[in-house]
Amino acid sequence: MSLENSKPARRLMHTRSVQCEGFLRDDGLWEVEAWLRDTKPFTQRADRFRSELKPGDPVHDIGLRLAIDDGMTIREAEAMMRATPYPTCIEVEPILQRLVGERIGPGWRETVRRKIGRIETCTHLAELLGPAVTTLYQTMSYGRNPEGRDTLENQQSSGQRPFFIGGCHSWRTDGPVVAAMFPQFATKPAEKD
Repeated sequence: MSLENSKPARRLMHTRSVQCEGFLRDDGLWEVEAWLRDTKPFTQRADRFRSELKPGDPVHDIGLRLAIDDGMTIREAEAMMRATPYPTCIEVEPILQRLVGERIGPGWRETVRRKIGRIETCTHLAELLGPAVTTLYQTMSYGRNPEGRDTLENQQSSGQRPFFIGGCHSWRTDGPVVAAMFPQFATKPAEKD
């Protein structure tokens, strides 16, 4: 199905926006700020937990901030619940503190499941961790000085394996991208039976 020419006619009922921004801080830590915002294009009547929402008012406006060191260890973590459907939702704001000291890398999702129980957090906050972490990888991908010594070209000749090798299909060690750009870290493809 083409996204541009959707048939049959349809009516917008909900919009979810996720925005993530990555930063290099003056103290040397890498930081991501991520926001999830849900809106409806129609008025939502007041209920026992909150007042009426006009079209475009946020149903959810939930954010998180993670700060990590070069080794991908979380040094700071916080959640911000600016708009929620229930007053009890804000009770989960401190939950991300449990991730401080944990390392982002292989087994990350299991670490999150182990440290933060499903009913101890907000589903939307937990979902926001995914794009926040991938934004951190993108933020760090060209290093601290992307216009100078940390350019991708300089990383190719540094002799150090970039953290993103082995992180996805295109950057797998037995694939054509690593073979072409970082041959010193390339492995031979497994033989097929």
